[in-house]
Amino acid sequence: MEKKKYHAEEVIGAVLLAGMSVLTFLNVINRYVFKRSIAFTEEITVNLFVWITLIGIAMAFRKGANLRMTNLFDRFGPKLQKAATVGAGVIGILIFGFVIVNSCQEIWKNMTFYRTTSEALGIPTWIYSLGTPIFSGMVIWRILRATFPRNKADKAEGGA
Repeated sequence: MEKKKYHAEEVIGAVLLAGMSVLTFLNVINRYVFKRSIAFTEEITVNLFVWITLIGIAMAFRKGANLRMTNLFDRFGPKLQKAATVGAGVIGILIFGFVIVNSCQEIWKNMTFYRTTSEALGIPTWIYSLGTPIFSGMVIWRILRATFPRNKADKAEGGA
């Protein structure tokens, strides 16, 4: 029997999605049974949704399922396909590098200058923002692995 290999982003995404589902379900039940909303569930769910989106992007790059203009790409020769893949990888790395830099600056401002807290739970908002640079780093890692595969296993996972 072949052992299934789970990747970090799959496990993290599944845990976060399960948590979001449970919180949302409890909030819906609470609204209909007790006629009251649990405010903090929306706060947590919205922020986890952003994290799951970034995790999903990392999964797409690992599987080679990221968006491409295949109608045009498939007409390229092998050298031009390689150049297009590397160019797209570099652009993706620059975009998510920009996201990391800006989110880290925002976290720093929230920690030192603004000191804002969330509405429902009253916790510092920079805690919610921590996932953005962390999971953007995961996206960059997957872009690098997909764009510049080092071995057969990388190529089999969906690399170029």
